[in-house]
Amino acid sequence: MMKNKNIAIIGAGLTGLTAGYELGKKGHKVTIFEKGNDVGGLMGGFEIEGTSLEKGYHHIFRTDKYIIALTKELGLLDKLKWYPESVAIFYKGKIYPFVGAIDLLKFNPIGIMNRLRTGMVALWLQKDKNWQKYKNIPAYLWMKKWCGQKAYKVIWEPLLKGKFHQYYDKVSMAWLWARINTRGNSKTKGTSGENLGYFEGGFRIIADELTKRIKNMGGSIKLDSEVDFGKIEKDFDKILFTGAAKDVNYLGAVIMIFESEQNLSRYYWHNINDSNSPFLAFIQHTNLINKSNYGGKHVYYLGTYLPHDHKYFKDDERLIRNDFYQYLKKIFPDFERGQIESDWVFRLKNAQHIVDCNYKIPPYKISEKVYQANFAQVFPEDRGTNYAVREGIKIADMIG
Repeated sequence: MMKNKNIAIIGAGLTGLTAGYELGKKGHKVTIFEKGNDVGGLMGGFEIEGTSLEKGYHHIFRTDKYIIALTKELGLLDKLKWYPESVAIFYKGKIYPFVGAIDLLKFNPIGIMNRLRTGMVALWLQKDKNWQKYKNIPAYLWMKKWCGQKAYKVIWEPLLKGKFHQYYDKVSMAWLWARINTRGNSKTKGTSGENLGYFEGGFRIIADELTKRIKNMGGSIKLDSEVDFGKIEKDFDKILFTGAAKDVNYLGAVIMIFESEQNLSRYYWHNINDSNSPFLAFIQHTNLINKSNYGGKHVYYLGTYLPHDHKYFKDDERLIRNDFYQYLKKIFPDFERGQIESDWVFRLKNAQHIVDCNYKIPPYKISEKVYQANFAQVFPEDRGTNYAVREGIKIADMIG
């Protein structure tokens, strides 16, 4: 008969909470230590107009089977709603719709042959299941070859540079395959676009329910708790660390959120395909989720990935606000900063791992007693809530 263990989990993000829940179901006693003052990590968020909102923009895809299954198990499936996505590209002073094949064919910044090639490449990557063959090929070279030079420069290079900064030419094509494959297969049959999932009450309802269940099974969660490894090694049978992995290169993220009565766009997601922009993506959250959830105000995200030595991680938040708002005015000339009611800036140190052509997934088992689970182990997929759940389940099974 399996002996129940006393297990410490460091970090109360979604992976740590999922692992704690799974281990609790197995009969183990779980103690989760969180250095912050809340559970859920990025999806824990904060309150805006009485509704929980995530620090980083969140949604899920139809293909996200792990988080959907967990949602069902937690009795929250009725809170998961699906909405049609709308996507646009901002390029050379103009916003172009970019949802499906028709929008691609109308995208005149690149020639018709490049448009056709790009469409065929997207279809191929959606159908191809063999990601391993792309692992050792740089994404920029593969896309340049098959989509054409102009399509690469206009569409794909801004994405790679915005996401990976100076490492853009090192990124494995396997990562880009996963991004296109996941999104392509999330489309609802008979429509041109994806359906995106979001929870009534925000993603924190999952964190809250996991917390409740962990406590009901005899576990505990200690907030504002810095951990001394040397001390807890004596007190626990197993230790799970869910923070940043060693020997992995990361970029940080800068995210700004603001609320305003101004309605700036009819699209939800905007890729900003301009190397001079201080942010990679502009998201009008209330074009996915109705603004009635936020007191009738529109909610916006602006986000980017940057190296740790970038000025945005050192200087006053006012610099970020000024740079972001000045560029936003270029995209939307009617934008008025004076109409902003509230805004927030979040700076996250380790937000994106660099998945180059020689990327090695960090080990799950560090020693006989110590394990780790984190988003650096997510490859070739892009990190996200679905894979945070998957990794939590996987590591719980390994611990036993």
